[in-house]
Amino acid sequence: MMKWTAALKTGVALLDEQHREIFQWLAELQSAADDERTLFGVYSLTRLKQYTRAHFAAEEALMKSAEFPGLVEHAAEHAAFRQRLDELMLKSIGQDISTDTVEFLTNWLTTHITKTDMAYVPYLKKPK
Repeated sequence: MMKWTAALKTGVALLDEQHREIFQWLAELQSAADDERTLFGVYSLTRLKQYTRAHFAAEEALMKSAEFPGLVEHAAEHAAFRQRLDELMLKSIGQDISTDTVEFLTNWLTTHITKTDMAYVPYLKKPK
């Protein structure tokens, strides 16, 4: 399980704080998977889903105000991730959260932050 590190830091305080929070929910999800606690896994996945929804909305609002040209594509990645989370939620109701699920979420979020999110950071930091 990957943990929050400085390599994931965007330099945008609000987003970095939210990204750290997402990784805390992933740690909770990992704990549920390790202990095979289905109900706790569903709860953690639900909280992760709610938190990422709010985070993605905040991120997209910042990109829009900074006139980031890749906003449409970035928002499409967020939408695809939300759809995948919905599928995982349905699956988790009937069975324990698997380590594969946690690994998928961790890998997706890590790659998204280090590659896709870093592409808009210069636009957010650009003087207006």
